Parts: sequence; C-alpha cells; structure tokens
Amino acid sequence: MTAPTTTHAPVFTLAPLRNALRKPSRTCAVCTTPVGGYRFCWRCRQHRRAPDVADLVAPLIYAIDGASSAELLRNYKNHPKRAERERCARIVGELLRMAISHHQPCIASSVGQPVATRVVIPSLTSRMGTHPMVSIAHSLDLMSDVVLAPSLDARCDRAVDADKFIVEGTVVGQHVMVIDDVWTTGSNAQSASLALRRAGASAVSVVVIARWLDARHPLCLRLIRDQLHENYDPLVCPVTGHRCA
Repeated sequence: MTAPTTTHAPVFTLAPLRNALRKPSRTCAVCTTPVGGYRFCWRCRQHRRAPDVADLVAPLIYAIDGASSAELLRNYKNHPKRAERERCARIVGELLRMAISHHQPCIASSVGQPVATRVVIPSLTSRMGTHPMVSIAHSLDLMSDVVLAPSLDARCDRAVDADKFIVEGTVVGQHVMVIDDVWTTGSNAQSASLALRRAGASAVSVVVIARWLDARHPLCLRLIRDQLHENYDPLVCPVTGHRCA
C-alpha cells in the first residue's frame, strides 16, 4: 500500500507539539515513555510476554496531561463546539498524513515487509457514530476493505486480549498498519495486534498520534523539563528518532 505524497509545507502550525523521543535507556524502546535506565517500561515488558504483539510502535508526539497537546487529542473527539472539533481534527489529520507520507518506508524497512493494509482501532466506549479517527483516515484515503471492529463484549480496559476485536476482511500474509490516536497503556493497540495475527497477518505496526504523559510523574516531569524543547518536526522519524532526508 503506497503512502500519500506530500509536495507542500504543512498547512497548520504544529507548535507547541513535541516529537516523541527515541532515547535508549531514557525512553521505552516500544512506546517512548520515559524510563529510568531500562530498555522497556514496565507495561511494555509485560506486553512482550505475548508472542504476537506489534513488531513496531511509532508514536508521533507526546500528549502532556494539562498541556495543549493533551487538549488537542481530547478536543478532536469531544469538544462541545463542532468548529473546535473540526479544527483539532485537521491538525490530527495533518500529523497522520505527514507521518505516513514521510515515514511509511521507514516503518516497512524496520518491519521487513511493505505495508499492505491499514486499519484504525475503533472505539470501545459505546461512542455513537463513526469514530473521528476513522473519519480522518478515510479522508486521507488511507483505508482499505479490511476493518477492525469491536467484539460484542469488548471493554476498554488494561487487558491485552485478542477477543476485543474482530477482523473483517483478509489479512493473511500481510503487513497491517494499525492507526490509533492515543497510547496510554497500549492495551487496545496490542490487543488489535493479537487479533490481526490470529487472522493471519504476518506483521503488525502501530502508528499512534500521541503517547500520553502524566506530567506529575517524576520521570515524565524530568523528560518534559530537560528534553522537550523543540517544536514538532515532521521529518524526525518516529522509528529511529533521527531526521529523515
């Protein structure tokens, strides 16, 4: 599946958003949350006990609780004013478009297989209507005939469970890219990976708009204070942490 091309500068200002960082022993090698000298955060270490979790997780930015970055991820779905929801959705869409356009080849190279299909994690909280992230992905022409649907008894909890999702369509032998808006515990994204593997996917990558940070946590506070100074750069690779040409 080809990535959308980009030939123009971003339409929307992306300040004061901050790139998720790839810093060995300082941020988790999976989800980019700050860690104290370890390769993985505690939760990602637990997830990795399952054999079928995602081959790669690529957060684009940090959503810092109490900051405008967190408000962006809340407001694109839940703000009472339609105009504000639409404004935030355009920014989220631009982040996703630029990431796919610039870095899908990096993701494919890291996983070892071209992206064949993209799916979006659906809501597990009884949200009415189409999830805004699904609408954004469709507007960017990122979707295929494969759909990830919630099972009847799925719950939005911290459990990693393939039974949360139903895969509608064929993914046998494919590299499936999962698109999500926020990584807090990662349980839904990793549950989606398990469901896709069970359906026959040979590789799974996850592109998530934002890794949530609790600004009250000492490690998060230190990362915010010492490392998150530069405005978001869409050319910084969410796979390597380096700037792509």
